[in-house]
Amino acid sequence: MHTAPDLSIIIPASGAATALRQAIDSIGDFARCEILVVTERHAPSVPSDPRIVILRAQGHGANAARNLGLAVARAPLVAFLNPQDRWCVGKLETQMLLHGARSHLGLSFTDHVLIGEAGFDHGSALELAGDFAMRHAGRSLPFALGEEALAQLFAEDVVGTSTVMAQTELLRDSGGFDPGLAAAAPWDAWLRLSTMAPMACIPWVLTEQQLPPQARLRQEAPARLAMMRLVARRHRNAVLCQDA
Repeated sequence: MHTAPDLSIIIPASGAATALRQAIDSIGDFARCEILVVTERHAPSVPSDPRIVILRAQGHGANAARNLGLAVARAPLVAFLNPQDRWCVGKLETQMLLHGARSHLGLSFTDHVLIGEAGFDHGSALELAGDFAMRHAGRSLPFALGEEALAQLFAEDVVGTSTVMAQTELLRDSGGFDPGLAAAAPWDAWLRLSTMAPMACIPWVLTEQQLPPQARLRQEAPARLAMMRLVARRHRNAVLCQDA
């Protein structure tokens, strides 16, 4: 691909090959993109697709993989897709139109449905987010979070990583993803970005997020809570200043 793409899609390759192929298939035939598949092991099994570029990471997990993809991304906008998640038809086109119409946006995210074991539908993230849902009740069109974006995202982590589209350079300038924060790193990244540029929400379910098995969630809960507390301490003063 010699012509610079309009969008770089970053996928940290991990887990089953079938899941990765299904994630890539959910991108559809969106032509103006590059698909950066970042692997820590052998080259993954992927569809024959000229948009796909395989990158080799030196370990350190999904956040380091995202940072590697971010470092080499050629497009002005970047989107993230976890290998276990799926995009709905029209997701990319909807966000590209939004960013095209509102070029000042640093980041946009969509609503997403949470899928548990045996395909159980837990509902959408925005339905389950009490304060955020109440604040924006009745909205059916994309909307800006306004000057209180930091406080809103601090109060509730409503942004699913696989729903995000952001300005590539801005995300690089913000520092990307902190590998030391594990699963809490995306929340930290969105909070930092919210202080640098406007953010918007598309209140439509355009992504399916697969939840880990309950046993794994219980096992990882203490470490995840510790990382989220660390992120909260990092941003607490900035939030207090915004609320003042």
